[in-house]
Amino acid sequence: MNVSLLSHRISKRLKISDTAVSSQEISDPEARTIIEPRTTTGSIKGTTMGTTAGFEKDFGLFDSVFHEVSTAIIIISNTTKGLPPEIVDINHHFELITGYSFDEIQGQSLYKFLIGTKFEANRHIIERTIENRQAAIFSCPWKNKNGQTLDIDMTIRPFNSHDDGSKFICVLRENKSENNVRNNAAKETKRKLLAAMHHNFKTPLNGILGYSEVIMMEMMGPIGQESYKTYAQDIHGAGKDLLQLIDNLLELKELETTEFRLQEERFSLGGMIAECLKKISSPADKGKIHLSTNIEPDFPDIFGDKSRLQQALHSLLTNAVKFTPPCGEIILTATKDKNGAGLIHCQDNGQGMPSQQLAKAFCHDTHLSDIYASPTVGIGFGLSYVKQIIEKHGGTVSIISSVGEGTTVTLYLPAERLC
Repeated sequence: MNVSLLSHRISKRLKISDTAVSSQEISDPEARTIIEPRTTTGSIKGTTMGTTAGFEKDFGLFDSVFHEVSTAIIIISNTTKGLPPEIVDINHHFELITGYSFDEIQGQSLYKFLIGTKFEANRHIIERTIENRQAAIFSCPWKNKNGQTLDIDMTIRPFNSHDDGSKFICVLRENKSENNVRNNAAKETKRKLLAAMHHNFKTPLNGILGYSEVIMMEMMGPIGQESYKTYAQDIHGAGKDLLQLIDNLLELKELETTEFRLQEERFSLGGMIAECLKKISSPADKGKIHLSTNIEPDFPDIFGDKSRLQQALHSLLTNAVKFTPPCGEIILTATKDKNGAGLIHCQDNGQGMPSQQLAKAFCHDTHLSDIYASPTVGIGFGLSYVKQIIEKHGGTVSIISSVGEGTTVTLYLPAERLC
């Protein structure tokens, strides 16, 4: 690249991307600020860089990473409340997948390139994320330069720049990208694992359930010790939970096949939510967690697969209970947007998710070692299952979260699903 052209490009972007990463931020994965701001005079943490060479040396690290990663990244700014966020910088991979160059897209409204009803459904997610300086992930179609639509999952996280703190980093990942080798390898590993579960796991589990029932019901005569009967009930309950998990995992595998079909019917959302709350009430009571609902009075019936939608909602509630502290609160709300689509929110005031964890919330790449370090983490199928079920209904899933401030998961169902 011509040196003068590179210098011109750098000079246009210095106020946007010139940053340095501190050792404290590298060692703290839950830090909300991932980049330390630097001033336009080249002062980094009290050390003045008096020369252009020193300035560009520090800038180069971020600039290299920003442009060399094989993930599309844009930086947006929202300095005026009520106006759409503007695009202030893009990386090279963004140019490759969208066809837009930096000069063509700089200063443009982000909303100009987000299209369709899915964007309209998630517009409030973007605005809320920016207003509260949180992190979020959601599905949103993106229009590239030749008019084609890209199926995109977008992550937004705060970017603490040197000026007014109004900038955010947006990472775009194609849902159906064939180039994501790591994600495809993880999916293949899970498929093989799930295929082995049907016989190797379910057969011994059925034996555990059967024999524990014999003991519970004292079919062969009195047990003699009441505590043994209680143990048998615990064994049976744990076996049922494990069997339900295996069935869910097998269904997750089925979701990825072309043969999968929804079992659709018309049902009341209020009735489905009541059933979910009944199932989750016991663990919520044990954790002293308050459950509440707020369903729009005239919310219509839903036409869809009740059993699977109920399982998706149950998965969200289960996660919320796991990560909400004693005396916390979980609220389920249901409203319609201006286009008549349905929005179901599951909001908790629990520990929240760091932006690094949020970015891979829907990924198939799960680190199973986390289960042993933190048993409440689970094995990563819950949100993936929820996302695929909702997408089979033509909807989307979005998440807003930040550490210490709770999490809100929103299920969007298109207007044609309401009746």
